[in-house]
Amino acid sequence: MKYAVIVGASSSIGKNIAKTLLDNKYNLILTYNNNEINKEIFNNKLNIEIIKCDVTKEEDIINLYEKTKNKNIELLINAQAICLDNYINDKTKEEFMKVLEVNLVGTFLTTKYMLKIMKKGDIINISSLDSTKSFNNYSVDYIASKAGVNSLVKTMSLDYKDIRFISILLPFVDTSSIREMNEELLKEEMNKYNQKRLMTVSEVSNKIITIINDKTIKSGSIIEVEDF
Repeated sequence: MKYAVIVGASSSIGKNIAKTLLDNKYNLILTYNNNEINKEIFNNKLNIEIIKCDVTKEEDIINLYEKTKNKNIELLINAQAICLDNYINDKTKEEFMKVLEVNLVGTFLTTKYMLKIMKKGDIINISSLDSTKSFNNYSVDYIASKAGVNSLVKTMSLDYKDIRFISILLPFVDTSSIREMNEELLKEEMNKYNQKRLMTVSEVSNKIITIINDKTIKSGSIIEVEDF
């Protein structure tokens, strides 16, 4: 039985990825932190385990490792992310470090411990086009964290020949948090990508399945999603 671990699966993107992976015959281990995941949204399928995991606490990630170490894990998706947008002159060290802890350090730690289990497969990190194409003075910590995630993929790909490390850089996705953005600001930011419409969560999931199935994609790839 093959398993996929989705870290940060309580988001709308994470839940949709989970449903798509179920359709593709993966057993799932889903993690959440603040927002508990209701198994019933997956039509009561039995091949799902749900584990609380705060990626800023290494002991939680060790607990995740202990509960999964005897399973055949072939896929890890790091989908956890936070942003604490405010202007750079108002941003505190605590805010900056919190974003780095979740988005970057958390990704490093989950990857580190899952690599102790995985013999082959894929590790896919959900990144953002912000890390390469959009720079502004109110999300400097988020941008830096996602650029760091891309660098993790490049570096870790050097040492594990049977595991592919891939970073997928998403444009703006149709989620509740994006819909709550100031309309003019959202339009301005989307224009930086020449993005005509929001990417749907289903399109994110389908893109991930395409990446998993396309064995021509090399480990260390940074894939920019720009066709929206």
